[in-house]
Amino acid sequence: MTALSQLRLEQHDAIAVLSGGASLDADFVLQLNEACPSIGEETRVIILNPDPAVWQGFDGPTEFGDLFAGFAQLAQPTIAVLNGPTSGGGLELALAADLRVTASDCEIGLDTLTGEFPRAGGLQRLTRAVGRSRATQLLLLDDRIDSTTALDWGLVNAVADNPTEAAAAVAASIASRGPIATRYAKDAISHGLDMPLAQALHYETELTILLQVTADRAEGVDAFVSKRAPQFSGA
Repeated sequence: MTALSQLRLEQHDAIAVLSGGASLDADFVLQLNEACPSIGEETRVIILNPDPAVWQGFDGPTEFGDLFAGFAQLAQPTIAVLNGPTSGGGLELALAADLRVTASDCEIGLDTLTGEFPRAGGLQRLTRAVGRSRATQLLLLDDRIDSTTALDWGLVNAVADNPTEAAAAVAASIASRGPIATRYAKDAISHGLDMPLAQALHYETELTILLQVTADRAEGVDAFVSKRAPQFSGA
């Protein structure tokens, strides 16, 4: 376990878990950006499960801009565990994850109507997550939405009474898959959004060609033919 003053990074086989963090302040942002580069190549999935207070928004002044870029740009798939009310900067942080699992009684919003304007790229990631119409609705009409609505919108991917356990199950499922393929898939999605369609299709084809020569691809084919569970090595 790597110990930071507030944020903790723990490794559970192929799954890394970032937990702790008393509040979403400048120190938390710094620690998160320092922790991300220390996550090793053996990690296949990362779970972000901080203290519930982190999801309630920024606590004090921070810089402006893409504060969570280091987390958002991790090669491995990431899962945010929304284990409490999520608003303002907390939602901006959650949107930097690839997947979000929320508690069944969680309410979610950006709280712009109370005077807090997104400072960490939240508007852009929100629009990419749920589309222009629903992003505008959340910003201008709905102060908060419940977890059921968030699931319907695609803002979160799962709702559970115990989101920590649910996120662990999702992470285990992802970790059982070919790590190179999952990273390439994440890469194709994230970069493809910023490309014209023809360029994005070409980029996806290039990644597919690269995948064909990996040992994991050969293992996947052999496991399918042999009707056994594949043992991916990440090579």
